[in-house]
Formats: sequence, C-alpha cells, structure tokens
Amino acid sequence: MTTSSVDNKVVVRIYDEDYPITGAGDPKHISKIANLVDSRMKEIADGGRVKSRDKVAILAALSIASELVESRDALDETGGSVDNRVSGIITQLEEALADQS
Repeated sequence: MTTSSVDNKVVVRIYDEDYPITGAGDPKHISKIANLVDSRMKEIADGGRVKSRDKVAILAALSIASELVESRDALDETGGSVDNRVSGIITQLEEALADQS
C-alpha cells in the first residue's frame, strides 16, 4: 500500500486500487486505516474461498467491525468493573472518615 498527500488530499492504495480521500484529517491516520483494510482484504482473498472483489470487501468490513464490537464490549465490561471498584473505595473512605468523627 502506498500513500501520497497533496493539498489535504490523501491517495491510498487498497487491494490494488487507488482511492483519493479529500478533506480528511491526519494523513498518517488515514494511511494506517487504509493499510488495515488492505491487509484484511488480502488476507481474506489469500484464504482462497472468496475471489469476488465485492465479497472480499464485505467480509473484510465484517471482520473489522467484529473486532470493533468486541473491543467496545471489553471496554464496557472493564469500565463497569472499574466504576464498581471506585464506588467501593469511595464507600470505604466515607465509612472510615465517618468513624473518625
């Protein structure tokens, strides 16, 4: 995958095709995302089961979306347990302070 940036325009190469992205943010971030998509599409195509460009793209999107959802779910679970621990610590501190009064 190659990229170039000209006048707030980034051209990324995904699955042997160039895609100009105009008005995007940081070119390095866009390149990183494009590289992920390119890699996932090639990985799926190299698996040999699917050859249609559209189907490869859809399977890549589903794979990346699955990772995103799993990461969000893990963060939600972690956030909840952190919140519970913080609440517990605050309760213990309040009780300890009340005992000292």
